[in-house]
Amino acid sequence: MTTNTIHPSKIYQFILIGVILLLAWVLWKQLSFMFPSLLGAIALYILLKDPMLFMIKKWKMKDWVASVLLMLATLLIIIIPTFFLIRMVIFRVEPFLSTPDFFTQVFNEMNTFLHDELGLAIITKESMMKISGQVTQFAKEILSGTFRQVAILIFMYLLLFFIMVNGRKLEVFLRRNLPFSHENRGKVLDEVTRMVRSNAITIPLVALLQGSVAMIGYFIFGLNEALLLGVLTIISSMIPMIGALLVYLPVVIYTLATGSIGAGIGLGLWCFILVGSVDNVARFMLQKKLAGVHPIITILGVIVGTKLFGLIGLIFGPLTITLFIVLLKVYFNEFGHLSTPRRPSVQK
Repeated sequence: MTTNTIHPSKIYQFILIGVILLLAWVLWKQLSFMFPSLLGAIALYILLKDPMLFMIKKWKMKDWVASVLLMLATLLIIIIPTFFLIRMVIFRVEPFLSTPDFFTQVFNEMNTFLHDELGLAIITKESMMKISGQVTQFAKEILSGTFRQVAILIFMYLLLFFIMVNGRKLEVFLRRNLPFSHENRGKVLDEVTRMVRSNAITIPLVALLQGSVAMIGYFIFGLNEALLLGVLTIISSMIPMIGALLVYLPVVIYTLATGSIGAGIGLGLWCFILVGSVDNVARFMLQKKLAGVHPIITILGVIVGTKLFGLIGLIFGPLTITLFIVLLKVYFNEFGHLSTPRRPSVQK
């Protein structure tokens, strides 16, 4: 009679795995606020690693010197302009938030115009009050999260410096220790790199182009707060499917509702033709160049990402879904044969 026993080494292995998972859970609970910073640092590293290698090989720079110069470049080109734009939006929006009746008045004028001129009653008084309250609450939440975003940026650059200095060692470690075959290791890392580059370049650049064209239209047709509306259009352009329409459609309707018929029609044609064309043409060209992902992945990814990570989720939300799909493919490549019944061998 034989008895099934577990080898002591297996018991030690399970205990060690349990301790590791427990410590991982404790660390996650205490440091989860830094996760968006880590994701941002990884995204910037993927974008900057090729220029960094060029500076090291071509100009014989040390790792830390090249890292610092590239980090300063991203600060000057991306972070500081974005910071001032956000400050401008906050400064301009705060007075409206202090008087929530402003939004109610705007919705009321738009509703009256749609009802009287077009015969559309799409906004009831109750829904108008609800939308106004939601807009105000959403804007206040964004403003209250400013300090959190600054803290995320500080930690992101701290992590980015260490990742860039040790990037090649980390990549070698991952390629050696990911629990996949050599082919699938490269597939996972290449897919992550492709996704980050595609989203990190395509989404902000298309949004910037759309918002800039829309802003020119706002100035041409004499709208007040054209700069503010342009920045809001840039932000809304990052939302899939709806995009810039979320800002310029209400602006066009409100312009018509306040009696500026000529400006409203002109602005509507400008936005629907030019701004919409910029989105389609620029996105198609960039995604073709960068091997962009399927739109449904982008849409679902943005929903998931913004809930989990905030603004940076626009990039890492689609990446999360794509990585999930890649891991499924890798799993079936690695272990799919285990669930496939083998054909009985024919004896000769």
